[in-house]
Amino acid sequence: MSTQTTCNWLRIALIGLVAVAIAACAPASPAAPAVSDAEPAMSEPAQLRIGIMGDESTLTPYTYVTGYPGWNLLLLQYDTLYQTDLNGVAQPWLARELSVSEDGLTVTIDLRDDVSWHDGEPFSAGDVKFTVDYFKAHTQSRFTRALAPVESAEVAGEHQVVLTLTAPTPLFELSVLADVPILPEHIWAGIEDPAAHDFESASNVGTGPYRLVEYRPDQYYRFTANPDYFAGAPAVAEITAIIYADDTGGLTALQTGEADMLVRPVLPEQLELLRASGQIELAQGALFTTDMLTYDMTKFPFDRAEVRRAVSLAIDRQELIDTVYLGAATPGEAGWIHPASPFFNDAVVTEHDPDQARALLDEAGIIDSDGDGIREAGGAPLKVEFLTPSGNALRLRTAEVVSEMLRNEIGMDAAVAAVEQATWEDAVWPGFDVAQGRNYDMAMWGWSAPVQANAVRVTSLIHSDPAIGSLNLSGYASETADTLAEALNVAVDPDEFADLLDQVQVQIATDLPFIMLHYPDGAYAYRNGVHDGWAFMAGQGIFHKLSFLPESARP
Repeated sequence: MSTQTTCNWLRIALIGLVAVAIAACAPASPAAPAVSDAEPAMSEPAQLRIGIMGDESTLTPYTYVTGYPGWNLLLLQYDTLYQTDLNGVAQPWLARELSVSEDGLTVTIDLRDDVSWHDGEPFSAGDVKFTVDYFKAHTQSRFTRALAPVESAEVAGEHQVVLTLTAPTPLFELSVLADVPILPEHIWAGIEDPAAHDFESASNVGTGPYRLVEYRPDQYYRFTANPDYFAGAPAVAEITAIIYADDTGGLTALQTGEADMLVRPVLPEQLELLRASGQIELAQGALFTTDMLTYDMTKFPFDRAEVRRAVSLAIDRQELIDTVYLGAATPGEAGWIHPASPFFNDAVVTEHDPDQARALLDEAGIIDSDGDGIREAGGAPLKVEFLTPSGNALRLRTAEVVSEMLRNEIGMDAAVAAVEQATWEDAVWPGFDVAQGRNYDMAMWGWSAPVQANAVRVTSLIHSDPAIGSLNLSGYASETADTLAEALNVAVDPDEFADLLDQVQVQIATDLPFIMLHYPDGAYAYRNGVHDGWAFMAGQGIFHKLSFLPESARP
């Protein structure tokens, strides 16, 4: 799309919006809780047991773990004004429709009048205004940031709300309305410190298809269906999310029948074994999650453009995919955007050229002067610690292969350090706040599909101001990147938006504030004959609320 703009805002939305791809590691694999003795209020199965890898805290908008499947579990309970359909298109959900003023600054939203909270209280425009005001008054890293374009919300009627924007906002339905969960004013108005509030099931109230009724830390969550859900009664009466320590524990549970489905994609090498079992089905499709290298650009050696460029040139992305993913992934593009996106700039070329990489380092005076196989610059060896989470087998194996490539091709010692999830996160993204800095050399990282699928969110990866560049983990600072990001954030004209995004991809490919490795495909395993309603959502997979609703109730 470098020289021709064929996109429109419907096509923009076709990429989709999904949850953050970081899952925590739990300390042990618990036994599954007993099935409830109560008669199911819904159709069979009475209980569905899903396996998750990591505790996601108490699953309120302020306490869930920012990642996958925390957001998906959260949205079993809470609803958003718009909901992405199976193609990833943002569709009206709690909202019936909206209109935008000619200047793009006023959004009038008509709401459904047939929605109730779990406790029976009616949903209204007052809840939407309250939600906007509350997230702005009480910072929540994800939702406060998403609502940044909204200056104010005003009630225009019992089921109509008017949002005033600070500037025209591209992809507003996708990036804001389909992302931010709506809070019940009658519950949250009395909560002064949401992060410290002890949420019991009585106060964890949403409008969603399920309600969390039991939580045992590091063991399981139990949800029961909302029979009065406005979109239709859920197909499964009870969902229990069982927490496993790692992929191995979850896979064993699936094979023995302790779990009926795993929310995390299974490892590529397990696919044929699972298919051969005759008891397990696989739902496969392309994801828009990412695997990438991030590093601290404020210190040696990644403050040197030659080093970043050499690292990118030294990595054989196709070999990585063939070795680690057995072909089930798409090679990473230097400009960040997935090649399947209508916004992909095909003028940006991603190269694998170890000879060029070595020449770059030689010309920069980064050479192996003592013959030990590791280059030096000014006496400092080209040696870094390479962090990766120990609980993610694919990322660990990717790190090992990348480390070998860097040593063999360019004489760089990237020593892999497999650490616990919390240690990894705290080093790369302390407190999930880039303003707190960073404490690492290089790390395996990845973002969930919203960051890739919602094209405007690339600005959060590259702007130097943490208020805008909230996902800028490398400390990247460029006046050019800042200017492009600021313009992209307010570009609502499709042609202007596309042109700016082309320029952003060139900038990223030139400066390499991070290095894209690949975009994994997803294969989700579930036991056949238990629940057959699983629906693959573009870029997300099968674990989302639509998989539990009748087809007629899906947007």
